[in-house]
Amino acid sequence: MAVSTPTSTLSNLISRLRSKRKSKSKSKSKSKEHIESDTRPPLIPTPLPLVLPHHQHLLPTLGWTTLTLPTNPAHPLQAAAQALFLAAQQFFDSPDAEKAQWKHRLGSEEGWSKIPGEKEFITLRTAAYCPAVLREPAARYWGLMGGHLDSTLGRISASLGLPSDDGAGLRRFVGPCKAMGAAEADKTASMLRIFRYEGWDAKVVAEPHADLGLLSAVVGDVPGLEVWGGEGWVGVERGYEAGGRQATYTVGRTLERLSNGRFPAGGHRVVSYGATPTEQQEAGEVKKRYRHSIVFVLRAHEPVVVESKELETAITGPWAVPVGGVTAGKMYEEIRGQHFNINIGHEEREKQRRNVREGKAEGKTQAAG
Repeated sequence: MAVSTPTSTLSNLISRLRSKRKSKSKSKSKSKEHIESDTRPPLIPTPLPLVLPHHQHLLPTLGWTTLTLPTNPAHPLQAAAQALFLAAQQFFDSPDAEKAQWKHRLGSEEGWSKIPGEKEFITLRTAAYCPAVLREPAARYWGLMGGHLDSTLGRISASLGLPSDDGAGLRRFVGPCKAMGAAEADKTASMLRIFRYEGWDAKVVAEPHADLGLLSAVVGDVPGLEVWGGEGWVGVERGYEAGGRQATYTVGRTLERLSNGRFPAGGHRVVSYGATPTEQQEAGEVKKRYRHSIVFVLRAHEPVVVESKELETAITGPWAVPVGGVTAGKMYEEIRGQHFNINIGHEEREKQRRNVREGKAEGKTQAAG
């Protein structure tokens, strides 16, 4: 990843944004005394794996944080990401006619899609519907990142006062989703999505949204991901070091629901910072500029039944609307119905946006990845 600013700059920026948010909230509270404060006990201190100490607080407060991989020895996730980037570039560089044999199905939930002027991407759900060049590196990356996010959910469970053992607490919603299935019958709700964003002009290439699952991990080969810092957008990847040692986690709306709001969904978008005049002069008019990113989306295993009583602790508090006997799949469909998909064509996206707007009493629309 390219170097723009040191990591300390990111931390300083987050501190300023949080201070500004607190100041603004304090001034508003003087005129709005009816606003209720959250009286639940604080989270139990439970360090997240591979997250720097000064970034630990970000996930439960802003819905995102950073992952930093050790260098000596190099972490397996780094090698796996780099191998997948190389394979993805080979796939995207092939003619559209060849990529079209992997045309998307299940909406944009599987296969290759292209939105001219914005991006192209391929969504992988199993090795059965996956180009040969991507099959091995995708399965390896999925297994490593899926296992890591499963472990991270264990730490999140512990911070909420829930069991953290394998298959317990929030980890019981993972099941087979942490590994890439080999056959169609092995398909789960989780997915691996690889993007190539057009990056010649400065523009937003993925509008603000939050993912719908449990946790998402984003790795980019050049800066472009921006996360919501409370009062403004933070170019989180601009503070990363070169070499692909960092990733960004975001909380999905399902985890927000299962944690009873203690971990908010993390808002984010993707921008192209554009080519500098020097880059344009050196490249001429022929060469195109892209940002590649790998997004692993861990979703709850659909058959698992949600019982809110089993997820209530002194830290989570009681659910305002208790849930019982509802599968994770049904909960996901309910959440998805309240949002529009940013990874579909412009015309269909606007149609979904209108449908969501008309279905909301408050008249607000929200985007989802």
